[in-house]
Amino acid sequence: MGFFKKDDIQEKEVQVTNETKIENLGIDKRISKKKNLSLFDVDTIQYVIKNFPSMSIEIQSGLSNLASILENTIDHIEDKSSEIIKKDRDFKLSKAHRDTSIAIYSVVENINEYVKWMQDEYEKNIQSDKESICKVSKDLIEIKKEASIDKEKQELKNFLINEEAIEIYKDFSLKEPKAIKLDSNVIEVENWDDLLVKTAEVLTKQYKKNKNSNKSMKQIKPVEKKSPQNSFRDTVIDMLTEYKINFDEFKVIVK
Repeated sequence: MGFFKKDDIQEKEVQVTNETKIENLGIDKRISKKKNLSLFDVDTIQYVIKNFPSMSIEIQSGLSNLASILENTIDHIEDKSSEIIKKDRDFKLSKAHRDTSIAIYSVVENINEYVKWMQDEYEKNIQSDKESICKVSKDLIEIKKEASIDKEKQELKNFLINEEAIEIYKDFSLKEPKAIKLDSNVIEVENWDDLLVKTAEVLTKQYKKNKNSNKSMKQIKPVEKKSPQNSFRDTVIDMLTEYKINFDEFKVIVK
C-alpha cells in the first residue's frame, strides 16, 4: 500500500478547491445572465429627470464613475488571468477570470446604455421646457400687445369723447368723418364708406331688438342740401330710422 506525501495531499486539496470555485463561478454566471440588468424603474427616473434635473445629472455622473471602476476591474482581472497562464498554465482558472470579465463588461454596457438613455430623456425634457417657455413668452407678448392696443383704443376713445361732434341730421357738405358716437359707443372711422360699414355693425349687434319695438322717434327733419357727403348721411339716417334711433343721438366727429 502506497502513502501520499503531505505536499501531494495539499496539492490535491488546492486543486479540488479551485475546481469547486470554478464550478461555483460558472453557476453564478449563469444565474446573473438570467437576471434583468435594468438599473432603475423607468418611470421613477423619468420623474427625477423632469422634477429634479440637477440630481439626474448627479445620478448620470455616479453611474459613469461606476462604469469606469468596473472597466478598471476588468483590466485588473485580465492582467491576473494572463499571469496565471504564464506562471501556472491554469487554463480553467484563467477562463473563469475571463468569463467574469465578460460578465462585468455586460454590466458596463448596460450602465452606459442607461446613462445614454438618461441623457436623451434629459435633453428632451430641456427641449420641452424651452418650447413651453417660448410659448409662454409668445403668449405674454401677445397679451401685452393686445393690452397696448386696448390702451391705445381707450386713449383714443377718451380723446374723441371730448371732441366736438355734429348730429347726423345736420349738413355735412365738404366734411370728412373721423369717428361716430352713439350712446357709449365711440368708434373711429376712416371715411364715409367705413362709417356706413361700422354703423351697420353696431346697429345689428347692439340695437337689433329696436326694430320690433314700439319705441317712438322724435320728429327731426334733416337739413336738405345736396352733396356727396349728405348722400352718405342720408343712408345712415335710413338705417337709424329702421332701428328706431333718434337722429340727435347719433353724432359724427369730423376731421
